[in-house]
Amino acid sequence: MLKKVFVLLAVVFLYLKADMMISPSALPDNIKQFISANFQASVGLVQVDGSTYEIYLSDGTELEFDIGGNFKEAKARYASLNPNILPKHIAAIIKNEYPNVAIMKIERKILYYEIKLSNNMELKIDNNGVVLSREFDD
Repeated sequence: MLKKVFVLLAVVFLYLKADMMISPSALPDNIKQFISANFQASVGLVQVDGSTYEIYLSDGTELEFDIGGNFKEAKARYASLNPNILPKHIAAIIKNEYPNVAIMKIERKILYYEIKLSNNMELKIDNNGVVLSREFDD
């Protein structure tokens, strides 16, 4: 009997941790506003797990937000990302130093942003605008 209860609890736990699909209209308002301000593509699919919203736009862009609706990551498949996703001082660094290069991925870490450009340059820029590293991704 104890074994059956344990198996049942394990199945329920796995079910609760699994990705669930939700309607785009069920997204928190701050996420909807972020998407409408920075993207022209429509929301195609939204998955939620215990700690993140994974959002797939109709143009192939993938977005990730924490459960509180804070931006975590954006990855472009076919189009470039809007530099306005970044804080203004970090976007200015990229516009000034790489004026003709598109932003393909942005990942917000605790103390810095990791940014991948279309020329395969990967930048790490801290929240104060200090460039921590520049590397070409092979």
